[in-house]
Amino acid sequence: MPSNSSLRPLAALLAVAVLSAYLLWMWQAQLIAPTPSGNTGFSSAKAFETLSRLLAEQVPHPAGSPENAVVRDRIVAELTASGYKPEIQSVFQCSPSDRSAGCSAVENIVAVRKGTGTGKAILATAHYDSVPAGPGVGDDGAGVAVMLELAKHLAAKPPARNDVIILISDSEETGLRGALAFAEHHPLMKRVGLVVNVEARGTSGPSIMFETGSGNARLMDLFAGAVDRPVSNSLAYEIYRLLPNDTDFSIYKRYGLTGFNFAIIGSASLYHSRHDDLAHLDKNSLQHHGDNVFALMSKLTGIDLAKLKTGADASYFDLFGQTMVVWPADINLPAAIAALLAIVGLIVAHRDAFSLRAVAWSVLALVGIFASLFALGWALSYPLGIWPGVHPLDHPEPWPARIAIAAAATFVAILVATFIAGRSDSRASLLVNWLVLAILASACAAYLSGASYALVWPALIVAIVGWAETLLGKKSALTLTAGLGFAAIAFFWLAHMLALEAVIGFSLSQFKLLALGPFALALAPNFATAPGATRRAWPALLVCAAVVAIAAFFASRVQAFSPDHPRPLNIVYYDDKATNAPRWLISELPTDETFLKASGFSPQDEEYVQYGLFKTKGRFKAAIDQKLPPPVFAVAGITARDGLTVVAGTLQAVRGGFVMALGVAPGSGVRTVRIDGQEVLGQARLGGKEPVTARLFGLALRPIAFEIAFDPTKPAKIVLIERSPLPESDEARALTAARPADAMPVHGGDGASVFVSIDLAALKAGP
Repeated sequence: MPSNSSLRPLAALLAVAVLSAYLLWMWQAQLIAPTPSGNTGFSSAKAFETLSRLLAEQVPHPAGSPENAVVRDRIVAELTASGYKPEIQSVFQCSPSDRSAGCSAVENIVAVRKGTGTGKAILATAHYDSVPAGPGVGDDGAGVAVMLELAKHLAAKPPARNDVIILISDSEETGLRGALAFAEHHPLMKRVGLVVNVEARGTSGPSIMFETGSGNARLMDLFAGAVDRPVSNSLAYEIYRLLPNDTDFSIYKRYGLTGFNFAIIGSASLYHSRHDDLAHLDKNSLQHHGDNVFALMSKLTGIDLAKLKTGADASYFDLFGQTMVVWPADINLPAAIAALLAIVGLIVAHRDAFSLRAVAWSVLALVGIFASLFALGWALSYPLGIWPGVHPLDHPEPWPARIAIAAAATFVAILVATFIAGRSDSRASLLVNWLVLAILASACAAYLSGASYALVWPALIVAIVGWAETLLGKKSALTLTAGLGFAAIAFFWLAHMLALEAVIGFSLSQFKLLALGPFALALAPNFATAPGATRRAWPALLVCAAVVAIAAFFASRVQAFSPDHPRPLNIVYYDDKATNAPRWLISELPTDETFLKASGFSPQDEEYVQYGLFKTKGRFKAAIDQKLPPPVFAVAGITARDGLTVVAGTLQAVRGGFVMALGVAPGSGVRTVRIDGQEVLGQARLGGKEPVTARLFGLALRPIAFEIAFDPTKPAKIVLIERSPLPESDEARALTAARPADAMPVHGGDGASVFVSIDLAALKAGP
């Protein structure tokens, strides 16, 4: 018969497994759209009917395209039928300081529901343009449908206190320039006091309120009281601020505005693809979008928006998508420091456990946990991510990989606890680990306050329970402290393990496991509280190892791609006019080797300089020359100004391409580029070590004025590029027909890229 001490590690492992499984199951609210609450007045059925009318053809409609004009007119008709007098704001908007410099032809749609008050207005907004690869049903037709239903809802009710400006913006996909045009040029902008934006990066999942702004304490109190099924936390907000991602909401934040930014992010592999369509939009996601917006607007339209302003921020998280926990962010740092000091006090109170040997082994164990997590995560990155194949943010069957990750973190914790058993007092291990976690909590509270709660709250629990056990005379093991500390950490960090899938895929499992460092640090002392039992923890280790191996095996056997979880595959006709040797290009790597071989592409990745500017890799095959002309660069005049040569004229796409670009290599003598009288590239960007481009969207066949100033003593070459739909040819049709069913064009999609290099110094003025 096994002794009780030998069974204790297995019992502890069972408790950890049950707790982890329960928490992971409950936190599914972060990943799956909730069922409708049905009490906000929003109907996803009606919204879907509206959306089906707007995007009846389900074709791409990028900014400036004839297809986008059709969608624009339908939106105007919907607003008119609801009793509004919508305005179209037409602007050619340039933005030199954005990450993607350039210009867009903008046609925003603006309608106003007047209120009874004279205060600030609410801007309710979504964008209606799509990328060239997809019809944009989720991104952002769903948001537009919510706005149109909101407009109907407001029109059917007596006017509330606050004006509501409905902005259906254009050109979000081409640099947020619809929002920028509204902010810079529309007279209603000065009336805006708060923004509600609806977005998407997929076609399913909950409507996550992922971004607010500074001074959000009262906003979050209002949000918590208004929304029935909230999915939001301040850690996600802090992380999003560090990422190079933007929505229209980013523009309004630059102007000092705040509010609420919602998005659905599930089914990310369908984002910006042809399957961002009506068939793949989760109607529960649409309902959740609408419920959130309607619930908030019912509160916002009737209150004094000025009273929502405050200098204080909130920290917050949702509790399994059912309710919100909100508190002032100002208390995070004092709470973290209090927990840190209390844990230091516990170390003093338990100083008998802190021999030099015990401390040394405890520190070694702490380092070993992080090193082992990274190493094991790296080893798992192949079977879990089928590296580097599966879409990084949309694993087709994620549960085996999730189980493997959680079990691997548990394995590391038990392994390290077993290794130091008998070498360190369990109290030393516990308090050293929590001292480090409390230090991390304090640093996070000081520099990233909204993200600190996942460490601050557990550290406070450990401090309180630890002192309670100590003062009650139960100093021998601090068993309850270790158990409750782990439970608190597991509550937060297993949730964030799931949420991390939105930014890190399983092919980077080393970082996913490293992010579970606090989980492992808090768990390890629970297996070191009874040294005799810990030395017999090998059955628990074997169970964990078996779970990791079995889950990883099943994860590796998952079909990596399918029509509903496709791989990106854009087919590009690539024509450098300097070589007169056009080629077919596949640049989304890795791709289907069977398709590449059957279609005659090169067997190995080839390094090349895209457009003569950017070093990258791709697969090529020779193409029949379709005689596609490059964009027109017509010089009207050449003058001298302040020691520079200034070339002026017009640019014009010749095939109505959805984007035309002007590129400049580093070290060029080009000093400024102006389009339509607006500077799009200046010395700050042109003087760097990287090539830069200015992209022009929505021009169709319209010529646009340019002015380029360059130093005549230096090389001054530019590249002019036009990206247009694929040429109508047998070759193009054969390649697109041969594309595997589990692959599809994304973002810019299939197209013809034709470009030419122009030496500015060799130009002469036209007649």
